[in-house]
Amino acid sequence: MFEYKVNNDISLRLSNVQDAEEVFKVIDSSRDHLKKWLSWVNLVKNSKDCRYSAYKAMHQYASNNGFQCNVIYKGKIIGRLGMHNIDWTDKSTSLGYWLAENYQGRGIMTTCCKTFLNIIFKELQLNVVYVYVAEENKKSRAIPERLKFEQKGINKNVQMLSGKKIDYVRYVMTRERYFQYY
Repeated sequence: MFEYKVNNDISLRLSNVQDAEEVFKVIDSSRDHLKKWLSWVNLVKNSKDCRYSAYKAMHQYASNNGFQCNVIYKGKIIGRLGMHNIDWTDKSTSLGYWLAENYQGRGIMTTCCKTFLNIIFKELQLNVVYVYVAEENKKSRAIPERLKFEQKGINKNVQMLSGKKIDYVRYVMTRERYFQYY
């Protein structure tokens, strides 16, 4: 399976069914933390659910509609980073990511997202990347902020999580802004 080496400790591997069991264990080990921010976590009940997700990701890649990568740190899967889809007409996409709780705060996801931006703007030649993050999720918001995304407003009452409506901050990185900073 395709794997992209980010640095000596980190690589990104295309989502695949062979990793489903390990991905499930990572989600399950951080379930209480992840479900605060991600609605799909409660739907993942076993490794079969992760296999299904991998099949969907493989179809997404084969359809030239973006890709999902498992984040590998020192040989272990610790999270995922991917594109929700690609709008080839507008040349835009949005990123989604999650990381096991005990690996947060080390700059791993920021490094991975920076690598993704390089691929998105230099190889895929897209023009805009969006990131939507729960307003109260300070750790997740720090990633686009460190990477010089521009905050473009707050979408109110976007999703129900744990019985309450969640607001999302909308971040944007344009092609011009990316090349200004990188």
